[in-house]
Amino acid sequence: MKFKLVTVFFLFLFQTLLLAQNEKAIDIFNNRNEDLNKAVKDLSVLKKSEKSNESQLLLNSLLALTYITKKDYESAKKYITEAEKFSNTNGSSSGEAYYNFATGKLYMILEINGKSINYFLKSFRLFKLNENFAMASDAGVSVFYISNYKDVKILNESLELADRSKDVGAIINARCGFANYMKNDFNTNRASKYNSDQLLKYLKETADLIQNENETTQKFALASLYFNYGYNLLFYKKNQEGDVYLNKALKVAKKYNYLSIYRNYYGAKGDILLEENRIDEAKAFFYRGLKEAQEMPYPDVVTELLFYDDLKKIAATQKDWEEFYRIDQLFQAASKKANDENVNKAIQNSIIKYEMKEKEEKIETLTSKNFNQRIYILIMIVVIILMLIIWFQYQKNNKLKMHLISEKNKQLEIERNQVRKELIGSVLHLEKKNEILNNLKEKLMEKKSAAPSVIDHQIFKAIDEGILVDDDFEKFRSNFNTIYPEFFNKLLDKANQNLTQLDLKYCGFILMKLSTKEIASQMNVEPKSIRMARYRIKQKLNLGKDEDLDQFIQHLS
Repeated sequence: MKFKLVTVFFLFLFQTLLLAQNEKAIDIFNNRNEDLNKAVKDLSVLKKSEKSNESQLLLNSLLALTYITKKDYESAKKYITEAEKFSNTNGSSSGEAYYNFATGKLYMILEINGKSINYFLKSFRLFKLNENFAMASDAGVSVFYISNYKDVKILNESLELADRSKDVGAIINARCGFANYMKNDFNTNRASKYNSDQLLKYLKETADLIQNENETTQKFALASLYFNYGYNLLFYKKNQEGDVYLNKALKVAKKYNYLSIYRNYYGAKGDILLEENRIDEAKAFFYRGLKEAQEMPYPDVVTELLFYDDLKKIAATQKDWEEFYRIDQLFQAASKKANDENVNKAIQNSIIKYEMKEKEEKIETLTSKNFNQRIYILIMIVVIILMLIIWFQYQKNNKLKMHLISEKNKQLEIERNQVRKELIGSVLHLEKKNEILNNLKEKLMEKKSAAPSVIDHQIFKAIDEGILVDDDFEKFRSNFNTIYPEFFNKLLDKANQNLTQLDLKYCGFILMKLSTKEIASQMNVEPKSIRMARYRIKQKLNLGKDEDLDQFIQHLS
């Protein structure tokens, strides 16, 4: 009992420590945007110290997601492949959820949308199962974006899950998704029930949820919200409060190197200045954006190209052809660099796609193999069950058959005993008859001695014939055959049909184990005559001198 309690205690302690380590890993991942390199380092340290399959699955998946944030897709693929070793297709753990989310994210970047949606949907289900509603909401929003805003059902469920999570970042992410849906709907659908006022109101309500920016770990969602609200305020209402939110978006983008937000900020602001014909301000603005973009830790040539393109347009508008030529030279150089990077990126992505596809094929092959094995096992189980059913049915039928045979044998035994009783009764009746006739003959002989003329000698002749002739032999034989069906036939065959009725009857008495005296009484002869008859029958049966007639008859029956 003590041993069991100690075992249970250590299992509980192990599970508690495992959960604590997993929570620590997830916390590092959630705060990765503060310092991506530190997050990678901390997760790698945990990975080395944790040996359980569940921890390895989770940590490899979190490392893959962190490298995706760093845009290092080769490393992300490496850790996804590593995580796959610890994955269980039918598993439902938190690690499985993060593994599927990371795989879906990488497929989304590689623009393999079908695979991406499948993995996101699986992670969506697993996160819900593990009550990680914030991540479930993020997975659902990802499916919504990949579906080109068509899967509104999953977006609505993601909004509900985000609210249940009470995670500000998840709520912002889901609400930004719905805001994009609203804007897309009223821009493409004339019968839309949404408009710009509703959009701005919804974004304002979302922005008002943020009491402290540090509350959310999803900094990109935060920057996206600020940008969308600020830009739409300026675009639809010319409200200068939009600048406040655009500047907030820029601040977050600079801190966490979100180039897409950064690029969109300068592009949107510059376009508004150009619309207001504030060309020199727009030009200065684009130059500032270009300079800051080039100074960022993760510079992006595509962003530079967009700035060069805007500056070329301004130079053309101002007919400053020298400036136009100078910027065009820079544009061409950046374009060549971008093409080279795109080629390298395309090659890298192609390699990753190929390796991911190869991994998927291996998984599918293994899954198919496992499926076939399960089918074979199922077939074997069915065959074994059928064989057992057949065997049990055979045993049941055999048991029933044996029971019926036993009952039949019992009935036959009862009938045989009844016939045996009748046969013995018949023999006793014959014995009694002979005894009475002998007594009668003796008395008549006494009277004849006293008065010879009184009794006719024909009477004595009739008595002798009654003793010697057995009118009941056929009945005796019929009853005897009921018990021993082939006995008399076998005897006759053995003696070449050379046995008389008396011989047969005598042999029947021997089989019935009557004594010599009893047989002599039946035959109304002296025992000596019986012994002579035995000798005669042995000769007829071709028995040797040492062969016992009684044993032979018993064996023949």
